[in-house]
Amino acid sequence: MPKPEGLTEPEPIREKKVYPPLRWWPLRVMNPWQKFGVLVVQNLGLRLIILALGLVLPSAATSVVGETLVVITIIATARSFRGADEPVLPPRPWWRLSARPLIGWWLGAGYLLGALSPLLHPERIEVNSVLVSVELAFLGLAFLNSSIRLTALRRHPQI
Repeated sequence: MPKPEGLTEPEPIREKKVYPPLRWWPLRVMNPWQKFGVLVVQNLGLRLIILALGLVLPSAATSVVGETLVVITIIATARSFRGADEPVLPPRPWWRLSARPLIGWWLGAGYLLGALSPLLHPERIEVNSVLVSVELAFLGLAFLNSSIRLTALRRHPQI
């Protein structure tokens, strides 16, 4: 809009994104800062729970229960986070863990690389490291499955 001096207001470089508010039940998180906060609280909560379990359970049982809790919370959190173009209220399909395929490819590759790490030191393989490797491989394959399906949906929306 021109001013009396003949100058015009510059156009904004980019519009500020407005995210829907956080939903508590069912949990839906859209804002990136809220996602970061949820991850911090989740990580601290898991650490405290595993620490408390370590006081009452043997180390092998603590490892099994702790790692299972980690996998469950990662899957639950991934299903609760929503992308900018996703509907908030309806649940995701059972296989979908990310809004876009790219992050699923990266997370899947990272988890699968983590699953292969005990192979770097085969002389130090223990039951706990095998359990962690199996759970990391499960997470990696779950994220890769999500990305493969999302890529197929983008290329062939009629599927």
